[in-house]
Order: sequence, then C-alpha cells, then structure tokens
Amino acid sequence: LTSRASAIQRGLPRILQLNSIDYGVACGGGSDSIKTPNNNNYIRTNKILLNTRNIHASPNPYKKNQFIPSPFARRSTIKISENFFVHRELKQGDMVHGIRRYLLIPRTDGNTYHDFELNPPAEENVIASLNANRNILFGAQLNVTNDEKENDDYVHQYLAACGSLLDIAKEDASINGQQVQALATLNGLCSWVKECLDKDGEGSEVLTGLMHGEGQRPTKLKTQKENKAPIGKRAGQTIKNASAALHLRKEADRINMLDAIRAIATGEPRPGHSVVGAGTYRDGEVGWMALAREYSQLATTDAVTLDASFVGRKGLEEMALYKSRDGEVTKIEHLAHTQPEYLREAGGAMARLFF
Repeated sequence: LTSRASAIQRGLPRILQLNSIDYGVACGGGSDSIKTPNNNNYIRTNKILLNTRNIHASPNPYKKNQFIPSPFARRSTIKISENFFVHRELKQGDMVHGIRRYLLIPRTDGNTYHDFELNPPAEENVIASLNANRNILFGAQLNVTNDEKENDDYVHQYLAACGSLLDIAKEDASINGQQVQALATLNGLCSWVKECLDKDGEGSEVLTGLMHGEGQRPTKLKTQKENKAPIGKRAGQTIKNASAALHLRKEADRINMLDAIRAIATGEPRPGHSVVGAGTYRDGEVGWMALAREYSQLATTDAVTLDASFVGRKGLEEMALYKSRDGEVTKIEHLAHTQPEYLREAGGAMARLFF
C-alpha cells in the first residue's frame, strides 16, 4: 500500500456508518477492525504489505495528465492488494479533481472492482476515507466508534490504513503538476494549552514567555528563511519555520493576548466579556497560531514501522500521518474550521502541510 513495508494488525473492530462528510473541514480519525455484512469472518488486514500495490495507469492518459498519469485514469476503483480496493468517489459530477473522497474497501468473496463501478460501496463497508479538493487533501479518518479509538492499537492501525489512501491520493492530486498540500486537524490543542497553563507554562515555550513577560518586540514570530528543500523533493521551495519565541512591545498587549488564549483554550469568557467571541479570537490570533505550530511539532512517527509511540500525543494522528509521507508544516490556518465542536477542540486552528 505504500513504498515502505508495514502491515495493518489483525482484528479490526466493526465499522460504523459514516456521518455525512463536511468537505470544508478535515475530521481526524483512527482505526481498528471491521466486519462486513457480506462476510461473517473478520477481515484480516495483517496480510497487506505496504509495498505491494500495483496501479495500472492508462497507456493513453487524459490530455491534461501532462506530468503523472492518474491511478484512476481507467476506472474509479483500483485493486491495491489481494484483500483491498481503493475507490474514488466524486462529489461534483464529472469534475475529476473537484471535491472527492478516496475510500478503502475490503475485498470480500466474489466482489470485484467492476461491482463498485456500477454501485458505490456501502458506507458500512468503508474501512477508511480521505477527502480532497483539487490538490488539497484533508479529513483522513477510520470508520470506528469513539470507544474503539481508545484501543491500544488504534494509532498504529489508523496510520497503516489511512497511509494506503494517502499514497494514492497524493499521486492522483499531482497529475497536473500541482504541489500537493494537506490540511491537518489539531485535535487536543485546547486540552494541551490548558494543561500548560495549569503548570505555569511548563511544556510550552510560547506560554512560558507570555506568562512570565519575557521578551520585547517584534510583535510576530521570528522566522528562518534559509531552510530550502533539496532538489528533487520540493526544488526551490522555501519552508519558513517559526520559532517558539513570541515577543510583544507592551505589557498590556501581553496580558491581553494571554487572557484571550486562556479563554479560547477553556471556553470561558475573559473578564468583562460575556462570550468567547470574534474579539477574543482576534486578540489571541498570533499567540494561538504560535501555540498551534508548537503543538504540531509533537506529532512525529516512524514512517517504516508506523510505531504508535512516535505520534507523541493523542489527537495528532492525522498530523503524524502526513508527516510520515514527508509532509512539512508551512502555515497554521487561523479559524480554518469554525464548527462549535472543533472550536472547543482546537480553537479552529488547522495546519497546512506541503509534500
């Protein structure tokens, strides 16, 4: 399923039907095991080697495929192993690179990719999914219940299952020569900030500086502009890495930002305010983005073994997934997703990565 050897462990718990996808936000997810209505036996996914997929691109790709033939040039469903298919589901009619989903589907007795060409796979049979819009990927998730996400092997299986989709989605999204990007959720960001606040900033350089009044001007994060990608990977592209240092000119600005950050993290309005509203997010924007970038650095993974111990913190599985395929954080998007649940989870922040 990928260019690196790995396998999904045995025994995925059952898959629940997916809720309707909000294609404006990436929803994090994870994995375990499944049981399909067409098969009384549990699907054994440990047989999938991540370096065995065989994609048959069309010898006569579409005219616009000037760089890399799409793996879906001949059909919307491709076989990636003896046990699994990947199906590309379009959400805007015939717009091949508009809004779409990539679905990981088990191969059960008797079904072939021709079956999915005529009848889209039932949601209860979908193991994992990944959303895309043009060259931007988001919303990698595994179809499991919240209780199943607590299992010890959840992260490992999430990375293995969604990694297979990511490899194919990256290939498909780059056929016009566009730079493939991803938007990753930062689930758990608010909880992490609250923990650091309770410990007087310990665990966060950004909060330590804000809480103890360290530093003076300038008002924005320092950046290093010399980190250029090697030739052949992202030739000529400059990745700006923001440091953890956050300096403010005035003491009043520091206190105002700290109060706003505390309100965003806890959901409790600032003194003198009745709600955590637009003004709070505006006053805390620079500091919250610095914290989000710092938090994103906790997501690391071993791309070969997919060892869950490398993820760093629960909630960063999607970030770890993209990083395992050489994704680099280029920017934090402030208020990228403003549904109430995600505001409580991460203050609306998402990370943009380039591959």
